[in-house]
Amino acid sequence: MVKQGSLRWWIGGSFALIVAVSLAEMVMSLAITELARGEARAVNIAGTVRMQTYRLVAVLEGRPPGRRAVVRQDVQALSATLRDTRLTASVRRSIGPVPARRYAALAHAWNTTLKPRLLAYGLGRGARPARPWLTREAAAFVGRANAVVVALQNDSRRKILWLQTSEVAGILVILAALAAVAIAMRRAILAPVADLVTAAARMTEGDFSFRVAATGDNEWARLGRAMNRMAESLAQSYATMERRITARTRDLARTNRSLALLYDVSRRLADAPCEIATYRHVLRATEDALGARDAVLCLTREDPEAAAVLASDVYDSRLLLCRHNTCRDCLNGGRTRVWDASPPMGSQGQVLSVPIMMAEAGAQGALSLRLPSGVKWEAWQLRTVETVAHHIGAALGAMRRAAQERRLALLEERHAMARDLHDSLAQALSYLKIQVARLRARDVEGADPVLPSIVGDIDEGLAAAYRQLRELLATFRLQIPDHGLEGAFSATAEEFSRRAGIPVRLVDHLSHALLSANEEIDMLHITREALANIEHHAKARRIWVRLSLRRGRFAVVRIEDDGIGIAGPDVATGHYGLAIMRERARNIHGRLRIERRRQGGTRVVLTFVPVAYRGRLSQTPKEARAEALP
Repeated sequence: MVKQGSLRWWIGGSFALIVAVSLAEMVMSLAITELARGEARAVNIAGTVRMQTYRLVAVLEGRPPGRRAVVRQDVQALSATLRDTRLTASVRRSIGPVPARRYAALAHAWNTTLKPRLLAYGLGRGARPARPWLTREAAAFVGRANAVVVALQNDSRRKILWLQTSEVAGILVILAALAAVAIAMRRAILAPVADLVTAAARMTEGDFSFRVAATGDNEWARLGRAMNRMAESLAQSYATMERRITARTRDLARTNRSLALLYDVSRRLADAPCEIATYRHVLRATEDALGARDAVLCLTREDPEAAAVLASDVYDSRLLLCRHNTCRDCLNGGRTRVWDASPPMGSQGQVLSVPIMMAEAGAQGALSLRLPSGVKWEAWQLRTVETVAHHIGAALGAMRRAAQERRLALLEERHAMARDLHDSLAQALSYLKIQVARLRARDVEGADPVLPSIVGDIDEGLAAAYRQLRELLATFRLQIPDHGLEGAFSATAEEFSRRAGIPVRLVDHLSHALLSANEEIDMLHITREALANIEHHAKARRIWVRLSLRRGRFAVVRIEDDGIGIAGPDVATGHYGLAIMRERARNIHGRLRIERRRQGGTRVVLTFVPVAYRGRLSQTPKEARAEALP
């Protein structure tokens, strides 16, 4: 680019130079043409002088009539020819002194030599000039006239040569100026235009790294700098736009993952809210969507600062969060918390604990996930986990309400059956007892020796039937309190401790599990029957009741005492307690094992898989192999 000056002034100056040279050439051509104008006529006039001289010589040598008058006229004509303005003007316009000197010599020779004598002769004042003199002077005069003609011709040639030289010089100057302008325009216009076109093409293709070489202060330099600034601005705008698009795409991808996760969670919880497999699937899906690990779903029990694991994605008892932290870390009083876990075994990282809220009970647990070490929880992840926890809480609350409704319906049905039994069978048994008493009163004297034995057997059978009816009525009227299975077992333990005077130690790690109403009632009845047997037959001093969820799948109820121990597993004739316990175990697809303890006493073990834990998705390979275990 042109380094300095305004481009329009530079281009204008270049064209002004060309125009000035052209005008100068035109002016010079006009001037030379003006100088050469009339020279041909001047040459002709000079030739006329020669012809007139020869005429005078001829007249003087001949004898024409009126010779003197003719000579006088020819002298006057030749003088007029010498004074002709066309000849004198051409001599004055000559570009050298030669034509003027030769013309002056010609005029001087005429005026001083030939004219006086010839004019005197013509006027009759002198004799005719002698022939030798005339011939000599005429020849000299004609020679001077020829010299004037030659000088004029040479002057004309010089003028033409000057004109040609000026034309050639002007053409060369114009060509040089045009070449200089072309070169300068190529550097000043074409090259910058090429750079600008290249820059525009590169920018059109999305490449904003190209820069125009903009030096100087002319228009192209300013345009180039403006183009460079525009390229920088566009590059920044595109970079900003790409960052925004990338961020927006990332946000949309996160939103899609969150929506897909929430849709999957909602569908799963709606389809099977009572299966542990559903909650394990929810935990795994949440981990996959958020890049988290060690997901644990816990529910609280009576103690608001203690909880039990409902579901987890860890199946080999490596619940790192639960092994190295207290429940208070996750529950956090029902508030979302992000905290750093730094226990051993390489479980460092940020832990997110979100409360599980139920509409009817408030905070009832926590959903905890851990990110790998060095990764922080982001806002969208927090919102997603909170929404998942909300769905889980809603599903658990709905499940609890449904279970409570089924429990109430079952209890209502059992109460109705108890009322029917009391109003029908109990009255019938009472009537039969009255009739047996009347029959025994009629045989006061013992007239029939067989009758007392028959009446005794009937009375004993009626007593057994009446006792079984009372147990059945008590069974039907048994209720699960509003605070669930844990409260029912606690009430049962306190009741038997108070009634039998035997301390009952209850260890409950099962009440958080998802159990159906029938499973809860059958578990409670089996436990109460076992405690009743211990009270009546074991002569025990202590009783242990342990409820647990083994391997995350098998519900186990273990009742032990330190009494005399059971004689054998066979049921004695006329005693239906153990048979009823086994029947209840079969009702929930469980197994009842009764055995003696090595330390003394009896152990009753009920093992079953709750309905909520029977899904295929809830099985691990170890659990599948262990499903056949007692």
